[in-house]
Amino acid sequence: MKEKEDYYVHETAIIEDGVSIGSGTKIWAFTHIMSGVKIGNDCVIGEGVHVGNNVRIGNNCKVQNHSLLYEGVLIGNNVFIGPNVITTNDINPKASGDWRDRFRQTYFKDGCSIGANATIVCGNIIGENALVGAGSVVTRDVEPSTVVVGNPAKFLRRK
Repeated sequence: MKEKEDYYVHETAIIEDGVSIGSGTKIWAFTHIMSGVKIGNDCVIGEGVHVGNNVRIGNNCKVQNHSLLYEGVLIGNNVFIGPNVITTNDINPKASGDWRDRFRQTYFKDGCSIGANATIVCGNIIGENALVGAGSVVTRDVEPSTVVVGNPAKFLRRK
């Protein structure tokens, strides 16, 4: 691990040009942060994480190992993203052709938590302090302060 300014980046991490990293943040081995990304203060970005172009991550967030945060993801403050969480940004993916008309943003509001191996389909909002259970597939907005589980993710209870 090597020190850069007032944050830490493991020597095997790839940080592209035009990335902003906040004070106290740690980025671990084999992680790739693409251009235009902004990461807040006191975050932990785990091993093998991919952070796509122009993703925004607020303060005090934890992104666990091997998660994929594609372009269009906007993360608030105090958000937990569990290991192997997958996001998408193309609502109707195809192997070829221009996809910008199918591009959708995904919002993770302050204080939400996403369990391990969850998939978040693009174009949805995960509400403040919501919890998405491990292995769930989110196909629609998640209301604030609720717990959703399953495939597709369904309301389980209020927090």
